[in-house]
Parts: sequence; structure tokens; C-alpha cells
Amino acid sequence: MKSAVLRRRPLAGAVSSTLAPALAPALARALVTTLPASLALIAACGAQAQEAEALPTVVVTASAHEQAVRDAPASISVLTRADIEKRPVLEVAELLGTIEGVSLSRGGNLVPGVQLRGLGAAYTLFLVDGKRVNSTSASFRGNDYDTGWVPTTEIERIEVVRGPMSSLYGSDAIGGVVNIITKKVGKTWRGTVKLDAVAPRDDAAGDTRSASVSASGPLIPDVLGLRVSAGYDKRDGDGQVNAPVNGVAQAGMPLIANRQYSALLSWLPAAGHEVKLGHDTSRRDHGGFILERDASSLSHSGRYGFGRSDLSINLDKTQNLVGTVTGQKNPNEARNDTVNGKLVLPWESAGHTLTVGGEARREKLHDPANVTGLPGTPGYRADPNIAVRQEALFIEDEIVLPGDVRVTLGDRYDHHENFGGHHSPRAYAVWHAAPQWTVKAGWARAFRAPTLLQGSSNWGSVSCGSATVGCYIIGSPDLKPETSTSKELGILYEQGRLAGGVTAFHNKLRDMIDITSRTSDRALAPSYANFKGFLPDGRPVFAYQNIASVRTRGIEASLRATLTDTVTGRVNYTYTDTKNTSGAKDLPLVYRPRMNANVSLDWRPADAWSTSATARYIGEQYLNVPASGVNMLRKGGYTVADLSAAFRAGQYTVSAGVLNVADRGTQRDVSADFNEEGRRLFLSLLARF
Repeated sequence: MKSAVLRRRPLAGAVSSTLAPALAPALARALVTTLPASLALIAACGAQAQEAEALPTVVVTASAHEQAVRDAPASISVLTRADIEKRPVLEVAELLGTIEGVSLSRGGNLVPGVQLRGLGAAYTLFLVDGKRVNSTSASFRGNDYDTGWVPTTEIERIEVVRGPMSSLYGSDAIGGVVNIITKKVGKTWRGTVKLDAVAPRDDAAGDTRSASVSASGPLIPDVLGLRVSAGYDKRDGDGQVNAPVNGVAQAGMPLIANRQYSALLSWLPAAGHEVKLGHDTSRRDHGGFILERDASSLSHSGRYGFGRSDLSINLDKTQNLVGTVTGQKNPNEARNDTVNGKLVLPWESAGHTLTVGGEARREKLHDPANVTGLPGTPGYRADPNIAVRQEALFIEDEIVLPGDVRVTLGDRYDHHENFGGHHSPRAYAVWHAAPQWTVKAGWARAFRAPTLLQGSSNWGSVSCGSATVGCYIIGSPDLKPETSTSKELGILYEQGRLAGGVTAFHNKLRDMIDITSRTSDRALAPSYANFKGFLPDGRPVFAYQNIASVRTRGIEASLRATLTDTVTGRVNYTYTDTKNTSGAKDLPLVYRPRMNANVSLDWRPADAWSTSATARYIGEQYLNVPASGVNMLRKGGYTVADLSAAFRAGQYTVSAGVLNVADRGTQRDVSADFNEEGRRLFLSLLARF
């Protein structure tokens, strides 16, 4: 195997269940392996740290109004337009994996899912311009579809909030929020065309190509504007890229083919008011499993003497054209309709900014193949529809106190049709101890209701690797909502050309919803706690269940420095200790690297030229963890490095580079393992007009 090391070992060799002993050696290794570059950056910047600062980055996701990152009541990172343009990107998850606190999981189709602070992809809420994106009810195979509905040419920036934001966004935000913010309709016409081609070194690996076009501008100056975009990308499926192990060669990356079209009208009926009407249609094919999505939205933003208001209606229909079972065609259709609004009331003389709002959401799934009840029962296939309603009210107050302290207090009350009412309170403090130093501390409690599928006794699906001799899994109305308690403490520094910070976090998740406990062994099945019986053909049936608790804790560190007027460097590091604490012994969760680190160096030798070198370290992680804690399957750490350069001539920019220079992480030995994309060359053309 080229870089990933797989070996089995008992629990005694796993990560210590106590954070303090574990952090010391982990941080020591991090200092040795990743922070020399950081010290070099600090030394080079010391003489220049007092120079004028750039305009602060403004974010909108961490609270109900715009504010600078250092003032935001949350741990938040921003991927800028420049970050996005460095390399060809088909899946936004590839970019998000370079942020501290973010790791990528790999499902059976090998497409990455986004995990925040060790919590799974299902706990990450994706937004596009503040609008919810959620395709899990239409694609039980995973949440990896949610990261690519927008062409990258239309993305202005991506804001990533790490830690629960349920007080503002509801139960899906128990782990954090990724908000993809698109470009605004401008006062003058502008447009872009982008073409990408990626050629792998390995002839058996799939080629990649993509194209996107967008245009935006006024139809009636200062009254009516239009933005349109279209995009297409395709990565061919791999051939035999993995060397056989014991005579068996694992599959590589599947075919991925996506297309997207969108249009947005912006109407300014009066000063301080904007009405937007938008529609997006997308088609995403992941290994032959195809989703088609149509999303329409109508929104109004108003500015008044006393404050501002936002109101939106979002209608989302997602069709799964194939279904969820390999070799079968069982289409379904999901609808997610939402109305939400908020009113922001600043009271500057008293030092308060009050936000009140609410949301009503209805989800519906039509699935003749899986919303059937149990085969062999009287109600089997009686009604292929399930639906659920959820309403919420929230309030948040940001208070400015003496000593340059800001305290944010908030609560959200959600009422779920099937699981009743739940509060999600949050308290956060931001203290600017000095012009360059900021201390942040927060506490939050959040809940997550079972999904439409998990909580329905009428939903079921084949599992355990076979549609005929495997097992059968069903939803359960007896599930309890998951609850989490989160704490964090961070120290940030920003002055002149130097910025960075360190944050410690601790999350406790209770009643985690789980379906990993299942087997096709008919003799062993009755010993499982969530065993529900046998189908008429003898297959065992298992229901979703709550397991007692999961704990994640760790440290995030980052450093950004402008070495000279032409050279900028960045380093970040994450240590995460994630455990299932439900049993007699704490067990690690799968696909959670203990350590992640990212280093990048950008050099602009001339106005027309820019170059970039990046390295991404993915630490040791577990691929399979039996309930006994014996013979766990572990994958060793590896590093992926990229090189790129770009030349700009007028409105044209040509970029080229080498991705995964050392060809690391490319071998897949067992089905639970995953491939990194191997060494490949890319060429991109971007035209602005």
C-alpha cells in the first residue's frame, strides 16, 4: 500500500479516554510537525506587525446581523473567493476539509461528508444564502449531496460556524453550520466563464472536466436586476486503481456527474427594501444514484428607522430517480417547505440588539418502495407517504457591557409534531481584552429530532449488503430526540500582518440515534437490543435506536501571517478525541482523524502572477470498530500536497498545477477504506467580462 497503513489492534492500544493525558503528546507531536512553519511566519512578521490592517472580514451566520469575525459570538472561519479559485473544485467538501475543526467522512460511495468537531455529517446544517439545503430524506445513502448544488463561480464566500447553532437555525445545526453565500446582483453587468480539466497520472483513474457560466446585472437600473448561472461537471468512474489484496481489488471512485441552472430576480421597490425571487434546478449523479432538485424562494428584506426585517418562503422538491438499493430502481420524492422570518431591533443607547423570529417547516416523503410498513403485515404498502411538521420561535439579545465585553443570550423553542417541544438555549461572551487580543467563551444546549425516516414505523429498507438475504431496517416512533451540551473557550490575536488563535471545545451528545447494530446472521440477530423480529422470508429486522452518549473534545489552532508584501502563510491544526461512551469501555468512532493539519504558502511575485503550495495532513483514524472493542481496523495518517500557479492577463486568468504531488492515500485495501484522489494535473481558464 502506498501510504495508508491498515492494521488491527485491541482497544488497549486506542486513544486514551481521558483528554488531559491525550492532549499532551498530541500537541507535542503537532508542535514538532506543524508549528515550525508557524514560528517562521511569526519571526518574519514581527517587524511588520504594526502596519495598517486590512478591512475586517464581515460575517452573517453566527448571529442575526452582520459583524466582524472577531466580534461574532461563535468560532467561525471564512473561505474567500480567492481560496475557492486556487484549484478546480467539484465538491465544496474538498475545500471545507482545509479548515480547523473540520474533517471529512467517507461513505460507501467514497464521496466526502463534512464533520464538525467530530460530529457526523448529519449534524452539519448546510445553507445557501441562509436557505436550508437538506436531501437526506430523499437519499438514505448519505448527506454528501448537500455540498454541491451551487457552481463555484457563483460563490462569494463560505462561512463555517463550528459548534451548535440550534438557537438560531434549529435541530439540524447541532454540530454547526456551513453557509454558502453567493454573489449579489450588481449595479452593472458582469459575467464569468470557467473551464477546468483534470488529468490523473494513473490511466485507470477517471478524468475530470467542468464548465460554468454566470451573468448578473440591472434590467432596470436601481429597480430590477437579474442573475443567471449554469454549470456542469463530470468525473469519470475509476477502473482498477487499487492493487489486489489477498486476491481482491477494491473499487475506486465512482462516476460523479452534476449539472445546475439558476435564476434570481432582485426588485428594489423602495429605498431600504429588496424583494428576491429565485429558482434553482439541479441534477446530481453519484455512482448511478441520481437526485434532481428544484428549489424556489421568495424573500423580502426591509430596513426601517427602528430596525430591519427578513421574511422568506422556500419550496424545495428533491426527486431520487433510482432509489437507495444497488441493482434496483425505486424512485421517491421529498418536499421540504419552509417559512421563516426575523426582526432585528437595535437599541444602541442601552447597548442591546434584540432579534426575534420564527420558522414553520413541513417535510413530506413519497416513497412507494420503502414507505410500506413491514412486509407480510396487513398494512403493507397501504400508504406510501409520510410527513411531519415543525414550528419554532427564537429570541436573541446581544448586550454590550463595559470593558469592551459583548454577551449574547438566546433561546429557541421548537415544537415537533411527533416529539413535542424542546428548548435550545445559548450563552456566549466576547471580550476584547486589548486591541489585538480577544477572548471568546460559549455554552449551548441543542436538540435534534429524528429525521422523517428514522422516526417513522412505516419506513423500511433492505440492508446488511443484500436485498434478498441480508437484513431489514426500520424507523421507530419510540426514539427520543438527541440532545447535546457544548462548551468552548478561545483566545484570538490579530494585529497588523499577524492573526491566529487557539480554541478548546467539549461536546456531550446524549441519546444518539444509531442503526449500526445489525447483522444478517439469523442465529445472532435476536441477541441485538434493537432486534424486532423476522420477515416472512427469514431476514432479521432491526430498528433505529438511541445509544447512551457520545463525547467529542479537542483543540483547534490557527495562524495567518503576511511575511512580505507578496508572501502569505497559513497554518492550522486540530486535535479531536471522539468516543462512544455508551458501554463499559469508551470506543472511538469511525472516520474521525485524531489530528488534522493544513499548511499553505501563497506567493505573488508580480501583479499578474500568483503561486500556491499547500499540504494537508490527515491523521490516524478507525475504519471499523466492533462493539466488543476487539480487532478494530485502523488507518494510518498521511499527507497530501498540492502546487499551483496562475497568470492573469486582463479579464483572463489561466491556472495550472499538480494535485497530490506525492500520490499519497491512494490505495484502498478493504471495503471500509477509502481512496484519496491520486496525483493529477489540472488546467483552468477563467474569463471575466
